[in-house]
Amino acid sequence: MRTKIVAIAVLILSSLAASATLLPERLTCEYLENPLGIDSKLPRFSWTFSSGSRDQRQTAYEIIVSDNPGDVQAGRGNSWTSGKINSRQNIQIEYAGTPLKSFTRYFWSIKVYDQNGETGAWSSPAWFETAMLDGTDWKASWIGDGSKQPEKDEDYYKTDRMPLFRKEFAINKKVISARLYISGMGYYEAYLNGKKIGDHVLDPGWTTYRKQVLYAVYDITDMTAAGTNVAGIMLGSGWWNPLPFKIFGRWDLRTFQQTDRPCVKAEIHLRYADGTESVMLTDDSWQTAPGPVTRNNVYLGESYDARLEQMNWNSLNPKKTDWKNSTMVTGPTGKLTAQLQPPIKITRLVKSVKVIAYRADTFIVDMGQNFAGVAQLKVKGPAGKKITLRYGEGLFENGSLNVMTTVATQIKKGGIKGGPGAPLTAWQEDTYTLKGKGVETWAPRFTFHGFRYVEVVGWPGKPTVDDIAGLRMNSDLPVNGTFTCSNQMFNQLHETIQWTFLSNVFSVQSDCPGREKMGVRC
Repeated sequence: MRTKIVAIAVLILSSLAASATLLPERLTCEYLENPLGIDSKLPRFSWTFSSGSRDQRQTAYEIIVSDNPGDVQAGRGNSWTSGKINSRQNIQIEYAGTPLKSFTRYFWSIKVYDQNGETGAWSSPAWFETAMLDGTDWKASWIGDGSKQPEKDEDYYKTDRMPLFRKEFAINKKVISARLYISGMGYYEAYLNGKKIGDHVLDPGWTTYRKQVLYAVYDITDMTAAGTNVAGIMLGSGWWNPLPFKIFGRWDLRTFQQTDRPCVKAEIHLRYADGTESVMLTDDSWQTAPGPVTRNNVYLGESYDARLEQMNWNSLNPKKTDWKNSTMVTGPTGKLTAQLQPPIKITRLVKSVKVIAYRADTFIVDMGQNFAGVAQLKVKGPAGKKITLRYGEGLFENGSLNVMTTVATQIKKGGIKGGPGAPLTAWQEDTYTLKGKGVETWAPRFTFHGFRYVEVVGWPGKPTVDDIAGLRMNSDLPVNGTFTCSNQMFNQLHETIQWTFLSNVFSVQSDCPGREKMGVRC
């Protein structure tokens, strides 16, 4: 009996000792968990830890880093072995090993010592992957479609079809890794073999282009195929090619921002099972053609003519009409930097709650919630039928759409003027022209609006709540906490604040998603 008691006591003490050990968790490199593409030569590591006991603290740590996952699993680091570092610091620990190599995946692990000097096991391995650590790593060129900017301000408001780009390339060996490195100015969508790459929208993030330009990294290994592959890129104007209207009647953004025609710079890096590699670059061998986006602006909206779609433009067997070689261009002068901030994404589908017939050919769609994003249509009708969408946050007493609270920088008829060619009232508006082939689904790609209500004109028949939805967009920020209480008013207030905040995080923190869209200074 006494032996059993002693054995149980030993088990309890052992369990308590084990629970007191600090366990590293949430390992991050450059503030991200397992980042796919970083360009810092001295990345910073951070971690948290857990314990089964209270009042625990770290007194030391060890880090190992290796480009071989087997090393880290065995507790070794061929790139960096820090040894025991007496420190309570667990954030922003700077890499201090051998120089990192570009385009390489590194694995790392951490173990920490508690206040008694005891240490537990190594953490589960984390990883980070380097991108272009030096500017000379970029071998691609900026390319455009060769078009020129209008000579007169008023001509910027005319039809301006955005370019498409395509490139065929062969894969004749087994691919073990494929990466796309891309920056498309002002916005882009990238495709491989007819499928969109990634889930970013309104990419890259907004910067001062003469100083800094962001690029994204995508893992496209599973999208590659044996034989002929096709890369495709669609461009939009974004903040790189803004309209010349005068903000608040005074400032032309083109005077303050570096601007030019839409252009793109991209590389596809392929690694094969036999140890060889190949790189496919943007250059003047890429083909380009005008696309179906006929106008687009971050303030005024987007126009899309589905009749102008290029058949199979981003896959095999395209219709070759209108395609020509692209042109190598200067592009922005800012430093290309890996985009580590959370990208803008479609973060929620907002279902409409009511469709009101305001006039015979005019309908008001109530989304039931004010948010930032765009409307998505599902419509069937004859080719050439044009649907116009206007956005607003409220309704007038007569039931018509109130567009006045979100007009671009207060440019209103009888008030502030936007300059030559600018609309008298700069409301938010998108248009879609049908191609007349079955049910067509569309949403704008290169703009965003702040709204609750959508005025629909030109719909073939009468739309229903199932025909029009909202795509809420915002930078995809991590959720670090929640709030709820017994007071429903406080719960609703918290929910409203959340929606409002997310409506103003589009790469930069803005003051509003409709009228100004400018970054705010804190």
